[in-house]
Amino acid sequence: MRRFLILLILLIVLGLAYAANRVTANLHYIVPVEAGKLAYVATFDDFITDWALSEGRLKTSVTDDGALRIELKEMGFPFSQAKPYFADFDLRAEAVAVDGSEANAYGLIFRLQNKDNASLGDDDFYVFEVSGDGYYRVLRSFNGVQKELSTWIPSPVVNQHIGATNYLRVVARGDQFQFFVNNQLMQLCIPDDPEGVSTFPITGECVGGKMLDTLTDAAIPNGQIGLVAQSLDDTGIAVDFDNVVIYGPS
Repeated sequence: MRRFLILLILLIVLGLAYAANRVTANLHYIVPVEAGKLAYVATFDDFITDWALSEGRLKTSVTDDGALRIELKEMGFPFSQAKPYFADFDLRAEAVAVDGSEANAYGLIFRLQNKDNASLGDDDFYVFEVSGDGYYRVLRSFNGVQKELSTWIPSPVVNQHIGATNYLRVVARGDQFQFFVNNQLMQLCIPDDPEGVSTFPITGECVGGKMLDTLTDAAIPNGQIGLVAQSLDDTGIAVDFDNVVIYGPS
């Protein structure tokens, strides 16, 4: 009887330890930031161990001249994320599509809750992207469901074609987000109905919604930041990113 009780207690302790491990596995240290103060920088010339790299048909690597390059030879959505977790931030980066089709999209991934460290799959995250033909959008993935919070909108502010550099920026304060391309604040097409679809046809107006400077969304309170590229056809692309900087939002 005594041996049975000891075994039972051990099983209970192991069960509690397992449950505690599952809970703490989802807890992360959130980097504190101060308004206007530098919180993080990555130039990819050195100290690159913060960033996830991969090989294969969806490849992320650091080039000899100190840029993080994302390459893909088919349609896909590869990314590279840094280790630290942030809640509020002023995130900035340089991006240039260096090879492949202009049917591309690339940009910043943020508040990433990465569950498998390999693909975006069912992970929770936001993405701010521009495209090689001069469009931009904001996408959210939450609980396995992807939604365009603001659909593709054309803008002359986005530098087009292979070899053109775009300076991307996202400012996050709580549930408030603002998005910049080449130092210009970009307006978003936000549906009036929270469950509605962001719609911006070739007529150049936001249908069923309003053009706003600020996105409000409280789904994901914190997470990792990273860089992402996307091929929109089967010809493949390569995108270089550099000078990733995070300040505290002012």
